[in-house]
Amino acid sequence: MPNIIIITTHDTGRHFGCYGVDTVHTPAIDAIADDGFKFTNYFTTSPVCSPSRGAMLTGRYPQSNGLVGLTHSPWDWCFNEGERHLSHILRDAGYYTALFGLQHEASNTEDLGFEATFAQRDENGRRANALVVAHALADFLRADAGSRTPFYAQVGFFETHRPHDFGDVGPDDRKGVDVPPYLIDDETSRRELALQQGAIRRVDEAVQIITDALRESGLEDDTLLVFTVDHGIEFPRAKWFCYDAGIGVALLMRWPGGGVRGGQSCDHLLSNVDFLPTLMDLIGHPIPDNVEGLSFASVFKDPDAEPTRDAAFSIFQGSDSRSVRTDRYKFIRNFSPRRLIDVPVDMTDPPRPRIKQPVAQLYDLEKDPDEFEDVAHKPEYRDVYNALSQRLWQWMEDVNDPSLKSPIPTPYYWEAMADYHQRKEN
Repeated sequence: MPNIIIITTHDTGRHFGCYGVDTVHTPAIDAIADDGFKFTNYFTTSPVCSPSRGAMLTGRYPQSNGLVGLTHSPWDWCFNEGERHLSHILRDAGYYTALFGLQHEASNTEDLGFEATFAQRDENGRRANALVVAHALADFLRADAGSRTPFYAQVGFFETHRPHDFGDVGPDDRKGVDVPPYLIDDETSRRELALQQGAIRRVDEAVQIITDALRESGLEDDTLLVFTVDHGIEFPRAKWFCYDAGIGVALLMRWPGGGVRGGQSCDHLLSNVDFLPTLMDLIGHPIPDNVEGLSFASVFKDPDAEPTRDAAFSIFQGSDSRSVRTDRYKFIRNFSPRRLIDVPVDMTDPPRPRIKQPVAQLYDLEKDPDEFEDVAHKPEYRDVYNALSQRLWQWMEDVNDPSLKSPIPTPYYWEAMADYHQRKEN
């Protein structure tokens, strides 16, 4: 069985050189794509951290595993009792399991079953930045990993979460600044994005530390290295939204000794709920019976293999939204009130939206990749609207989505009601 390293960044989407963003400095990350496999059509199950990571690391949708919202206070969402995280599965399979840096799947890291944790804090007691985390893993690879193989190292960087100057990061605009089309290109946007690009450069420096240590320790060939992101960048109309800017993310994989190599690119539509069963297939371990994702391991042997899915689904419980995305269309259904943001967004003078967000939205991604024009009520899209609406309802039934019965009470609600029931009992 190969060693496994999974590196996950916060809030970076696909803002890397290998995904066509020429203004960022990401040679180390791009090198993984050059040597391994790059997935260009990979989407998260949620545009926020915990539910996306939870789905990736259980192979189960947020509605099924229970982690539909953020796990830290004051939200306090958590996995349902008995849910098995990848760390549990691999530990039972004989792996030494270790966490380096942050995780965002449980409020208490001990619940995830890691045998060891590293670089939670720096020497001053503050949250460790990416360089501290990377050096901790490098030390492990050079000194301890050989006696602890196979190992699973889950690596979490706080970067590129806001504040973008975390860890004393400075702006990086040496190659210009890439302003997404959904933001007005002005001084405010450029200043914010230059700082984010500085955080991306920091991430790349950390990845270089890790890949250097892998090579120097002689473990590179026998290690499956994964680089991915939890969701889109933390800018208006990206994170917190089911638009592509919020759910489209990078996935790079490399395992020289296992045939995951060659600088190949896969354009199949994929979801990060598919990651765990794919990993299980790659390492030759049985896929747990309750996994809902679909393995795409066949593409490593045949990049032209038939796609495993034709639609990817997402949930954002913050606004009670669900979405289905096909290769051409995006359909979003909203269950809670929200107002539409005018696009492109003016970050200098933030808009005060007044128009109600529709209950259902439909976008033709072939004609409108930025999802600016809602075509839900155009007669020529009526058949597409009906088909995708039914597809989304069917998925919600398949995962027993609680919103089909009523709005989902938050953990905060249940905490308040516990006090009410205690009052009644007394």
